[in-house]
Amino acid sequence: MPAVAKEFLLTNNFKNVSEMKEGIYVYSEAEEHFGVPWNLSIVRNEQHFGIYLYCSIKKTEKWRIEAERDLKLIAVTGKVRSGNLRNPFGNSEGEVLNWGFPGFITWDELIKDYVIDDSVTVEARVKILKMTGIEKKKLRNFDESTEEFSDVILIVEDQKFFVLRLFLASKSTFFKSLFMDKSEKLPEYTLSDAKSKDFQNFLELFYGESSLDESTIAGILHLADAYDAKLAVQKCEEFLMENSEKTVKEKLKLAHRYKLKNLKIKCLSKITTAAEIRSVLSHDASEMDPSVVGALLQKSLSLIP
Repeated sequence: MPAVAKEFLLTNNFKNVSEMKEGIYVYSEAEEHFGVPWNLSIVRNEQHFGIYLYCSIKKTEKWRIEAERDLKLIAVTGKVRSGNLRNPFGNSEGEVLNWGFPGFITWDELIKDYVIDDSVTVEARVKILKMTGIEKKKLRNFDESTEEFSDVILIVEDQKFFVLRLFLASKSTFFKSLFMDKSEKLPEYTLSDAKSKDFQNFLELFYGESSLDESTIAGILHLADAYDAKLAVQKCEEFLMENSEKTVKEKLKLAHRYKLKNLKIKCLSKITTAAEIRSVLSHDASEMDPSVVGALLQKSLSLIP
């Protein structure tokens, strides 16, 4: 099953259309979707009317968003005019922050069929296919702003996480053992062998947020296994089975490393040809589950005429 697409709808009613000046862009208020601010914009362009979708990211590091989008003019009468684009957004050479149609419709046709009460409605339906160079937005804060609702501080790479002992202990045998001290003073514990970014994503999953994606799965799964957080491990396995686009070889390595039985079974069921068998073999025997090697051997024998 392919990864779940990131989709959103952006709509704005632009007013005072008759007062628009030639070549002056008018922007909607920014809306944030999937950690990225987006705007719609319109422009009077000679005898035409242009509409654009604008990605207002302000960062110097290289980033890129591959997305499909439908841009529409919508009239209260039900009449719709639309156009589709799939050019990438980005700040590399050949990529831009906004894409649209400078001559989407003639000015006269716009006024006649789409402008009501000197206003026009523009809509963008966007499906994000891939995002690179854009740091995942935190889904939940665990900083000092949550201190009054916390009873313990966990320190990872000098970053403090304010959390509830009872909640973590109920989800993880590691934290259940760690939090046996019932002292009244808010204690601090330093967790070694963990990265703060991974721990942030791990806590978000613990607290019910959807923090699993291709960039976070490895770090979350590592901590979930290290802390014996069975529910978190289960959610990671479900993501790898249903939504991840990692190769079968990569998934089998994770299944072996973290004893993900259901993932291993599903991966093996997808291997049906000699080419697929070769694609998952590793030169390092220690990376492969002996039971997987045996299953692949049986599959290869069954392919011999």
